[in-house]
Order: sequence, then C-alpha cells, then structure tokens
Amino acid sequence: MEQQAILILEQYEQLKVISDPMRTKMLMHLIEQPHTGQQLAQKLDVSRAKILYHLRELEKYQLIQLVEEEIRGGNVLKFYQAVARGFIPADHLLNLVETKQATRQSYVEVLDRAKTRVLTAPERSFAPRSSDVEDWESLSFQQELRLSPEQFLTFTKRYRELLQDIEQDPSSEADKKLYYVMATAFEIDAPLVQADEER
Repeated sequence: MEQQAILILEQYEQLKVISDPMRTKMLMHLIEQPHTGQQLAQKLDVSRAKILYHLRELEKYQLIQLVEEEIRGGNVLKFYQAVARGFIPADHLLNLVETKQATRQSYVEVLDRAKTRVLTAPERSFAPRSSDVEDWESLSFQQELRLSPEQFLTFTKRYRELLQDIEQDPSSEADKKLYYVMATAFEIDAPLVQADEER
C-alpha cells in the first residue's frame, strides 16, 4: 500500500475518532510502519482487546487499512497501516472543539516520538565534534520569537521549502546519512524565558 502524504478529513466522525488520545498514539505508530494489534498492545502497554476496539474504529472511518495477513503458528496476524502520513480537517470542520483537541494531541505525540528517537539514537549522534556548535552533526534549540502572523507564516513556508530543497539535493547517495528532524511552532500567551527588563 502506498500512503498518501495528507488525508483531508471531510467527516465529523473521522475527526472525532482521531481526537481520542489513544487512537492518536496508535496512528503515530501506524504512520511509521504496519503493526498488528498485539504489537501495538505491547508498545502502548494496553490490553489487546482495547487495541482491537480502537483498530476497528480507525478502520471503519478509512484512517487505517489492513495491508498484510500472515499465518504464524496457526494464528492469523493482521498488519494495519495508516492510509496517510498526515491527517488534516477540511475547512468546514476547523472551528470544532474536536479539531483543536486532535491537533493539540498530535503535537504532543510528535514530541513524544521525538523523545523516543533521542533515547534510541546511537551514541555518535550526540558526540560533539568541537567546541563550536556550528560543527556539530546534531541540533537542539528552542526560541521564542515576537512576530506578526504574516512573518510567522513566511517563516513556516521558508522552513518547509528549505527541507524540500535539501532533500532533493542531487549529491551522491553514498555520502548521505539519515537524520531525524522535528519542529513544532505555535502561538503562546506568555514567555517562558523572561527578558532582563521584565524582571
């Protein structure tokens, strides 16, 4: 099965299904690769019966699909995968409470997956190359910016374009390594870091 890049959610029921935190967690795993109910139950430390219930709900609203069946020791293993790598509500669903809940929950899950990637990455990923951080093959920072909404949208557009340009670089595949890049950005009410003049 070839996953779509983005699936636009047209039905309220689809949105309601993915606004559940457990289903959001499951979708994050199913976006990455196919899983059985048993595999998800072990990863999420939840009963298999509960996982199977949620899988049925996700499948019912065409958010996941069965991609493989395998017979092992007389048991039929069913592997499911998300139909897309991202899910976005259609315009007529944007102002619903469930949209905000689902979006916030997906951000939390992205951050949780990033934590897992940090904890499971090889030691060499965090070995400083010099005292100059510009030479490091890793990057971790956070910054609060005071921007207009237009400036913020310009930033996010340029960031996405930069990622696309870098990925399409025709240099030799033999020279390339795999890097994990994660970013979140959103409006906040108050700064975490207080400027000197605010103290």
